Amino acid sequence: VIQIYSGNTTAASRLGTARFGESTEVQALRKRLHPARPEEVSLIVATDSSGINNGVWLMRNSEWSHNFLARWWHSDILQGPGKNHNCSDQSTMQHQLLYDSSMTVDDAWDAAEGPLWVPQVRVAAQEHLQSFHAATAATVLSREWQDGDFIKYHPGCHYYKAPCQQLYLEAHEIFIRKAQAVLSAASA
Repeated sequence: VIQIYSGNTTAASRLGTARFGESTEVQALRKRLHPARPEEVSLIVATDSSGINNGVWLMRNSEWSHNFLARWWHSDILQGPGKNHNCSDQSTMQHQLLYDSSMTVDDAWDAAEGPLWVPQVRVAAQEHLQSFHAATAATVLSREWQDGDFIKYHPGCHYYKAPCQQLYLEAHEIFIRKAQAVLSAASA
């Protein structure tokens, strides 16, 4: 999962390959989209039908990551009743990742469909990071875990509650079977 998303340092856009005789505006946009020295990928997150879901994410130990965590932790965008909402961590994370870049979007960037995510972030397909158990997938219209997906995620499910204990037991048994299969294949 890490190599799939961090190995590609090129930002996705509709700009296409460079052409001889491009206008100075397109050349400037190309430099903004594809800097000479791409940023190191430091965070891989997934989104679902409600936006960013930070239940499972991968982070590199980097200066950018340390600064991001400090900004996220000390974010003051939520005030009043919404401050203690059970998804406030997700909305503040999304704000920290998207606000600055979304404020710099201009017509040229928009026409090229340049990314809003900061260069240090990659958004993984949900099955590559955190597919949901059936009940949550149906409720939020997102991907239900299938064999071959990376992690079966149980958002909002507390390990000490009886219905959730069964979900965690099933996930544990799947993990053990897959680990044993890998070990058997390696020793064969």
